[in-house]
Parts: sequence; C-alpha cells; structure tokens
Amino acid sequence: MAHEDGLLRELTTLRRGWGLEAERLRDRLGPIVAGWCEIHRTANDREARRVLRDAISAAIAEFPADDRLAVNVALGIAPGSQHALLSDRVGVLADQLRVSERTARRRIDRSFARLAAEIEAAGRPGGEVPDPDQGWFVKRLRAIVRLDTPGPELIEERLIVATRDGLSRIAAQFTVPRLEDGHDGERDVAADAQHGVRITDAKRVGQRHFRWLLDLPRPLSRGDTHTYALVIRIRDGLPIRPSYTFVPLVTCESFTVRVRFDPRRLPWRVWRVDRVPPSVLADPPQPGAPLPLDGACEVAQEFTAPQLGYAYGLRWLT
Repeated sequence: MAHEDGLLRELTTLRRGWGLEAERLRDRLGPIVAGWCEIHRTANDREARRVLRDAISAAIAEFPADDRLAVNVALGIAPGSQHALLSDRVGVLADQLRVSERTARRRIDRSFARLAAEIEAAGRPGGEVPDPDQGWFVKRLRAIVRLDTPGPELIEERLIVATRDGLSRIAAQFTVPRLEDGHDGERDVAADAQHGVRITDAKRVGQRHFRWLLDLPRPLSRGDTHTYALVIRIRDGLPIRPSYTFVPLVTCESFTVRVRFDPRRLPWRVWRVDRVPPSVLADPPQPGAPLPLDGACEVAQEFTAPQLGYAYGLRWLT
C-alpha cells in the first residue's frame, strides 16, 4: 500500500500545470512513474511524452468512459484540454460531463486512484527468475581510472534505480580492449566490491571479457535507489590501450570519468570521446581538442544521457 500511495502522489503531481504538455517533462517525473514506463530509455521530452501517453492509454483501456475521459483531461491529453492550469481542465471536464466542477474534481481523484491501483497490480512480480541485466537503470556512474598504481585500477561507483519490485541481484561487466597492434591475449582481471554489493559469481567470457553477478544488501522496490562501487584491477602486467571508454548496455542518465596519470609517465595529449561507435575505437587514433591535466595530473569529463551502444570517455597518446 505504501508503494501505491507513492505512485498516486507522483501521478497527482504529474497532472499539475500543463500536465503532459509541461516543459522538461522528464525532470518532473517521479522514480516510480519513470520506472513503470521506462522513461529512462527515452531520448527527449517528446519521446517521453509519447511513451507516457501510450502507457496511460493502455492502463485505462478497461476503465468506464467517464473515468478514461477524466484521466485524459486532467493530464492534458484529450483534445481541447491543453490549458496551463489544472483548474481550467477541471472546468473542461465539468462541461463535458455536465456536472459541477466539484464533482468533476472528485471524478479525477477517483480515476487517478484507480490508475495507481491498476499500475501497481500489473507490476507485481510473477514466478519467473529475474534477469539481472533488467529491472534497473543507472542514474549516475562515476568512474576513476588510476594509472599511478602498480597496475591499472578502475573504481566505478553507480547509483542505480530499480524499475521493478524485489530487485535483489544485478550484473556488471568489463572488457579489456584489444591493443592497437591487434594483440588479443588472455587478460587477468579481478573485481572487488568496495561497498554496497556482494560479488556472488565471477565469469570469464572469452579472453578479454568479464562478468560478475552482484547481490544487493536488501531487495529494492520499484523507484528505490542504491549506490555501490566496484574496484577492477588488471593484474597481468601487460600494456593496455591508452583509453577508457564506457558503452552503456543498461540506460545511464549521467556519466563522469576521471583519469589520474602517473606523474612520471604523463601523456602528451588527452581528448574526449563522445558518442563514438565502439568499432571506431580500434582504428588509429584521431586526436580531438586537447584537454589539459590539472595539478593532480588528472583529467575529468562529464556526459549527460549517454546513448545505448555508443562509447564515451577519454583517450590519450603517450
């Protein structure tokens, strides 16, 4: 019931102002509504608006006609209901139903309570084994690459958001890129849980690919957030490609990377990699605008809403 109350609050907030016609719609969404229709997979407000309309239309398809109308008018979906204030849309509904505005508002409240209950009932988990690659997305990823340690070390901290109830296990993976000379020998990589998860299974998938299953400290409900961090170390002593890139396989809203160089082996050029097909990374480097190192021999870059399947990060020449 607590989750359903939270969902109803988010839906009620959504109908304020311009409703679904509001600017910066994605920023107005609460985590439960966003997770319900997987808004994190949308590229912009226009796409988010379409996804929300489709999801709501499907959820209210079996409602009585007056209740469907109440939801669509309150959210500014119905023709003629695109007004800047909810009170104006209440008046539109009152005229169409030929009732008082007080009765129209009660109809809206009742319809939204039913909508929340419908979404909650549809979202209850079944008996299948959950896929650890689904049911969550990354709100923020912070990566620190340390090249001033005996071997390359990567610290990845993720803030995740559950998009289903009972999320208790997720997956993480890492690939050591091929060297630019094409060498593809077997690599030795280990991961440690710095905080927030327990590694329950580690698998090598090929010579350079690694995958871990991570158990969360407690099951998450839809909309819950959780932060965890892994430390990944390359232990074989072999060279690495002079780059660090992140290719989102699960949606990520924000990505920050920081590379800390060894002051005895500074690069002569560092540049940003932004929305590059991963296959291009194996081509000879084409340096972009140079990025300066700070006094700690570090370079940092931030990326907003990196798209699935593209590479983002930093590359350098030594």
